[in-house]
Amino acid sequence: MSAAANAAPGRLLLEPGSGAATPVHRYWHPGDRDWVSVPAHGSHPTRERLESYGYEPVPEVQFYVDLVGNSELVANYRWWHPADKDWIDVPEGSISDERMREYGYTIKMFQYFVFPVARTGTVAVYRWWNPGDRDWITLRDGEISDDHLESLGYQDRTFLFYAYPYDSPTAEGGYFPLGEPRSTVLEPMPWTGSEDRPHTLSVLDVNPDRTPDLNRGYRYLGYYGHAGCSGIGIARADDPATPSWDQQEEPLFTGHGERWCSALRDGDAIAIVHNVYWCGGSPDGLPYYIVGRKSTDGLHGTRFTEPLPLVKEPHRENGNPTLFRDPADGRVYLYWFRRDGDTFTIRVRGAADLDGLFAADPADIGELVVYSAEVVAAPQVMKVGELYYLVVETYENQNVWMSRVLTSTSPTGGFFEVPANPVYGAGSACVFQHVFGDTMHSYYCHERTPGSENWTLDHVSAPLG
Repeated sequence: MSAAANAAPGRLLLEPGSGAATPVHRYWHPGDRDWVSVPAHGSHPTRERLESYGYEPVPEVQFYVDLVGNSELVANYRWWHPADKDWIDVPEGSISDERMREYGYTIKMFQYFVFPVARTGTVAVYRWWNPGDRDWITLRDGEISDDHLESLGYQDRTFLFYAYPYDSPTAEGGYFPLGEPRSTVLEPMPWTGSEDRPHTLSVLDVNPDRTPDLNRGYRYLGYYGHAGCSGIGIARADDPATPSWDQQEEPLFTGHGERWCSALRDGDAIAIVHNVYWCGGSPDGLPYYIVGRKSTDGLHGTRFTEPLPLVKEPHRENGNPTLFRDPADGRVYLYWFRRDGDTFTIRVRGAADLDGLFAADPADIGELVVYSAEVVAAPQVMKVGELYYLVVETYENQNVWMSRVLTSTSPTGGFFEVPANPVYGAGSACVFQHVFGDTMHSYYCHERTPGSENWTLDHVSAPLG
């Protein structure tokens, strides 16, 4: 990847929000006399699909944008006018949906996130109207001269937003150089009663001295969940990069829709968070929700308290909980995804310690971290040097799961995508990134064929220094 990724981890690498990952290209339909600008990522037609519709691509990238938004960004949508056979770009808040429908526009599609105000390195983006073709065209400043556009009959230049003319100002990717992935580090166990495969793995370094009576003599203790609702299991290893973990024969939890488990060492104990009733069946009829537990056998981590609801709402799905302790000040955080209608958000709640985190009201939905009109879920956070790295999963065109990395100088906000997105390769999701020594170890699920549910649990590592 980039030279910055190999730099000393104590220094600031690529400044968050100094570039964007997704290129936007312009297409022309000679039959409809229609220009449309479409991002190369996300749930949008591919170049091949657009060409099959009769659109002709312009090779040059117009500008670069983000698919995951935060409080500094606004969503841009495109609307379709069936009478004019024309697409138009409309940033959120600039024209109401009611007014757009009054104008005759029908289909509204989320495009990407952009800046409503100028930011260092960004360029202005405008739309122009051609009354002859009855067509709007979206162009960055200087892409085509104003004089030439006017000579072609375009008028009514309207400011839309600001975007980057490049993906990275320094050609840096903003993440670490991933090595060769190792596939299938965990296998299905007989107690699942099916082919429900391991899907997530949260790992702790609990026994660096290899004390024989702790963690069965192994150094690393892992908690894994499944693609479905078979429950949560335990795995152990002496090397976080081992190709084969020692999986405990009996499950840790099963029978109540337990799914997704994140673990955090808390002194001489272990705290975990996970979902319950992921596949339905909650006794009170609520959607799946998040619970927390603490070990009652210390760092052995095999016996836990009864589940304590941490995030629980009557009409909202709250899932994929992740624990993180900030090495800067010791504060602990709970991250999770929340679905509110058509909007997916990543939320966070923080406290001085785990007792404070677990004592919060389950109805407290914390602070907004990032959001999207498309699927954004499975948050996981680590800190390296001065930066916090948030990984989320997204569901993009052709039904492909992707993993996008965002960085910030704060654990609770200001997260922007790195230019290298999407990382980890197509079909990758549910990334758990861990720092052990001077190496990052990531465990993630990988779907080899989109939509096939043929998941494996894979591992990849990267040097940090």
